[in-house]
Amino acid sequence: MPVHIGEMSSYVTVLDGDLPLNEEQLDKLVQLVLKKLAEKEREQGYIQEATQLRRRAAPALRIGD
Repeated sequence: MPVHIGEMSSYVTVLDGDLPLNEEQLDKLVQLVLKKLAEKEREQGYIQEATQLRRRAAPALRIGD
């Protein structure tokens, strides 16, 4: 069965009966996926912030003062 999470796609095989992973392993997997999605969302925010047009110039940077 195909699984799509945002831009990540994978193909998984589901077996009838008990899951091959225990509850602790599933929780770990879910936490890892959520962490990766949050990182991707944060990265997109950085990209959007860096490429956003502004109405005024940014303050001058003083280097070496």
